[in-house]
Amino acid sequence: MMMLCRPGLRYGASPLRRDAPDRRSRLDRVIVRCLALRSRRRYTQHGSSRWLHRLAERRNALAALTPDQRKAQRIALAQHMRHTSVSEACLDEALAMACLAAQDTMGLTPRANQCLAARAMLHGNSVEMATGEGKTLSVALAASAAALSGTPVHVMTSNDYLAARDASALERLYHGLGLQVASVVSTQEPAERRRAYTADIVYTTAKQVAFDWLNDALQSGTESDSLRSRLGVLVCPPSRGPFTPLLRGLCLAIVDEADSLLVDEARIPLVIARAQKGGATSDAEAVVALGLAEQLLEGTDYIVQTSHRTVQLTDAGRAELTRLSENIAQLWRSSRYREESVGQALTALHGFVRDRDYIVRDGVLELLDGHTGRVLPDRRLPHGLHRMLELKERCRPSGEQETIASMSFQQFFRRYVALVGISGTLQEVSGELHHVYNCLIVPIPSHRPSRRRELPVRVFVNRSAQLQALVEAVELRHARQQPVLICTRSVEQSLGVSATLKAHGLSHQLLNAYQDAQEAQIVAAAGQAGQITIATNMAGRGTDIALGGGVAELGGLHVVSLAFNDARRLDRQLAGRAARQGDPGTFQAMPALDDPFLVDAMPALAGKLAYVLARAGWHGSAMVMVRLAQRRLEWRHLQQRQALYLSRETLERQLAYGGRRHPLS
Repeated sequence: MMMLCRPGLRYGASPLRRDAPDRRSRLDRVIVRCLALRSRRRYTQHGSSRWLHRLAERRNALAALTPDQRKAQRIALAQHMRHTSVSEACLDEALAMACLAAQDTMGLTPRANQCLAARAMLHGNSVEMATGEGKTLSVALAASAAALSGTPVHVMTSNDYLAARDASALERLYHGLGLQVASVVSTQEPAERRRAYTADIVYTTAKQVAFDWLNDALQSGTESDSLRSRLGVLVCPPSRGPFTPLLRGLCLAIVDEADSLLVDEARIPLVIARAQKGGATSDAEAVVALGLAEQLLEGTDYIVQTSHRTVQLTDAGRAELTRLSENIAQLWRSSRYREESVGQALTALHGFVRDRDYIVRDGVLELLDGHTGRVLPDRRLPHGLHRMLELKERCRPSGEQETIASMSFQQFFRRYVALVGISGTLQEVSGELHHVYNCLIVPIPSHRPSRRRELPVRVFVNRSAQLQALVEAVELRHARQQPVLICTRSVEQSLGVSATLKAHGLSHQLLNAYQDAQEAQIVAAAGQAGQITIATNMAGRGTDIALGGGVAELGGLHVVSLAFNDARRLDRQLAGRAARQGDPGTFQAMPALDDPFLVDAMPALAGKLAYVLARAGWHGSAMVMVRLAQRRLEWRHLQQRQALYLSRETLERQLAYGGRRHPLS
């Protein structure tokens, strides 16, 4: 059973988990996972048929009551859960009320698998639920039942648009249960965000709530579990104190697209920074560093390691750099300063590529998420590297920043008293989620059997052959008006595919970081007859692709993946965009061996073997080499996340031994 808590005397004004989830031994983890496999039967429609029958009976009994009687029962249930421990029977009753409210206020009858998903989350499990199966409503049901107990609920989505959209779309459901809902987005002022956080259920992004909590911790610096903090709830409410925090603690988080936030984003630190003085001097030094870097020769003076986005100076490069800096300012005659500054400049020039790692829009440089292709607003590279990139692209300066506080997503999410998530792809990272967050994964069966057909893989030796085959395939399907969704990894690749289709007279919609404002409209239309859509991996996250009239008879949506992705989960996400909710659809992977991401990930010998196999037409064997490179990359990223996890954990132990309990530790 999930632990539910609320601000008050017992948990303090801002409840949060002070003790990190237990690190289990390997044997403990194996035993727990074996028990989890046995318990999963209760969440299948066959294994939980009796529970579903009881839920339907309770919902029908509530439907037979008058509105006033239902309201009285809801108020009595909420008061009971807020003043006593929350039992499974109480949560089932609350879930039945939420299902009936969805039907009464929105005309939506929750399906069996949506009820099972909500039940699994209320029991403290994360849920794997196929794309298109109604995760949004499942989350709403779980959030409603938890909020009726008085627990503040944070529902975290991928971006501000989805947070505002879902809060608005589900407002009638929550109001029907007497609950308040709000959205917190980056454009709001602090006072507006503070009001929004007082709602029972708050839709927001992980980045936004993490930064708001960091700011609260920096300004308060108090222990939320202290007696003074607890009594302050009764004696001096937070709104009357000298400092009014934005949040009411970290009680319960329901994370949508949990694999993206809990795993992919785990390596990215959350940093609070402020403007640093001396920008003009820094700019002048950066210009000199870029000028020196442009005079060095690749292969002779430096070596580019693209996979790590680093550049290493050679001995010849150091000697050449010493010669070039003889006649400039005294500062540049320091070998350490000179080599570090020019190393940063070389990284900006050769380690980061426009339209792959960042875009330039309206004179502003914006970083891109390597997994989704989305823009990362307000995110900057550290140690002056961001300003180097701005000078390289002749963008407006954003000013140097100095770090005030830093925290990883891993560290932040482990502060929640209760943490659950939902996504279409969690099985591949189930072990990591259990180890770091003490979270078990429950797969929920689809409402209808999948009708997706996965066509044989085709591996091409280069992008030219790949694009030629793509045009032929698109022309064939477009002639019979079957919609096609072409998935790319980078903005650069999407622009190249778009230019190729234009040259062959194929009209299409393009979706990448430059068109992120139109994402929902473009994705929603991707299933219409005759529609051709090119998109980076950002497409389809949170927006359903409905098939147009007569499209099912044509074979449904055809999805083509041209990208090499860092993880098998991302391939499954792409395939999941076809054949949703039992609709027909097809998927085909068409990678090219000269894809820069694949070249960096694949060992040289494996790359040569894959080339020979692809040339001979043995596409399946060539794909084995690609999968091996993908596994190698998954392992590398896992090692990086574990290193970050262990370093943070070591720091926390050291602070505890020293008697310090900093709010950010």
